[in-house]
Amino acid sequence: MPKSEEQSQRKRRKLGEEGRASRPPRFPPYPTGGSSSDVRKWDKECDRIRKIIGELRKDHDNDLPTMKKAKDPYTTQAMQSSRDKEVVLNAARGIVSVCHILMRLPRCTGIIIKQWSDGSAGRHHATIVTYSRVVCDAGQKLHPLPKMCVVLSDKTVLDAELIYFNDHYDITLLHINLSFTLELPSIGHGPEYGQEVFVLARDGEASLRVRCGNIEWLEESDILGRDFSTVSSLSISLIQGGDGGIVIDNDGEVRGMAIYCNPHPAVISISTVVKCIDMFMQFKQVARPILGIGVRTMALLDVQLQEDISNFGIKGGLLVDEVYNPVAEEHGIKHGNMIVSVNGQDVLTLPELTAKLYGQLEDYLLTLGWDYLKDKSICMKNVKLRVYDLKNRVERDVTLPVRFYDKAEREEDFGWAQMMIPFSVTASAKETPNSPSRFRTAMSRRRLRLPSRRSRRAAWPSLIRRLAFTPPRRASTAASRRSHARHGRP
Repeated sequence: MPKSEEQSQRKRRKLGEEGRASRPPRFPPYPTGGSSSDVRKWDKECDRIRKIIGELRKDHDNDLPTMKKAKDPYTTQAMQSSRDKEVVLNAARGIVSVCHILMRLPRCTGIIIKQWSDGSAGRHHATIVTYSRVVCDAGQKLHPLPKMCVVLSDKTVLDAELIYFNDHYDITLLHINLSFTLELPSIGHGPEYGQEVFVLARDGEASLRVRCGNIEWLEESDILGRDFSTVSSLSISLIQGGDGGIVIDNDGEVRGMAIYCNPHPAVISISTVVKCIDMFMQFKQVARPILGIGVRTMALLDVQLQEDISNFGIKGGLLVDEVYNPVAEEHGIKHGNMIVSVNGQDVLTLPELTAKLYGQLEDYLLTLGWDYLKDKSICMKNVKLRVYDLKNRVERDVTLPVRFYDKAEREEDFGWAQMMIPFSVTASAKETPNSPSRFRTAMSRRRLRLPSRRSRRAAWPSLIRRLAFTPPRRASTAASRRSHARHGRP
């Protein structure tokens, strides 16, 4: 027997630790005689016992999960029942920690979204979706791109390879090789307003972190650079490393992916994520039409304003918040209009829109992008919008030409001028439909629009009341101020 092992065994015998199941040492009773020598002996024995207990606490058994205390009290508070814990644990098998090798930050959470085998014995592959900021900055891919790895729930570290990212949808796809299969989470549909959800993520040690909150809708039309307010938000904050975390409902179905957004985290619908992944797997690209119109849903307005708008016979629709596209301006679409249908599909409240248009309006636009990738010879498509002008009380159909964007990185200077070329609208004798002066006129008109988006939004309540011919009401104005304060707007 090696000398070091003999010394270790001798030390354990000296400490009274003959086996793992041996009884822990106990302090001796206080001497009843009361003599000073007995008290000194008792005190010396107590010191010896304290040293034994200290050595036992250093034993490796204390690293066992059964000997540990909960690291995160907020995770404990998030789950109030045994069923909640079971649902969360089942979904947690499908999330990983994503980070750069040899670097602590940035660290995100990833969702195992697909897996397959290539026929070789014991060789499997998996696709992980995570937050795009792990590989890009300001919409551009990191150069040089750091090496990445993922950490599984059992702390297994695997190299990860970037296969795609899309700044617009804030997603990154990673590929990993496995010698075993993983359990995939159950994919549901998009989030629903007011729904209670769990947000699962992994911290710096790949330990599970859970938060419980509710789904809310964002009122910003251009949030995260999107034309449509089909991105929802969470009523809770994310942990560090929680970007890319999985959002599940009470049944354990995936509803979305959580990403950073100020002041509240945003949730990208899982239906949008899956559609982007399917499109990339088939075409190696993700395409979407650029309408150049920022809108919000009528359902986000104060109930008093909804009533005022309903006096025009409008039960639901999309409010035109901003018009970026000069072609749309030339077709008469402007701030304050209501879009009541898209390609013949009525636009109602956002949850109903979710059921009608392939998950969300964003998903519907992705469907148009799918058709474009099937036949790229058609560089443009027409989208038919039914627009209601509240000022003139006129409802009309507008056929809007749209181009498709299929780049992964952000392009700040989108070529709106190219959209003017193939289409003719009513023009003066000095300006032909395709002339550069016409485009300059449209763009200068855009630059000369004095009110900012924020000031126009603040003027929405008074605008609606004037159009509805109703006197101003202080209660509505106060409610509007409270709503603006709640969302961090003046």
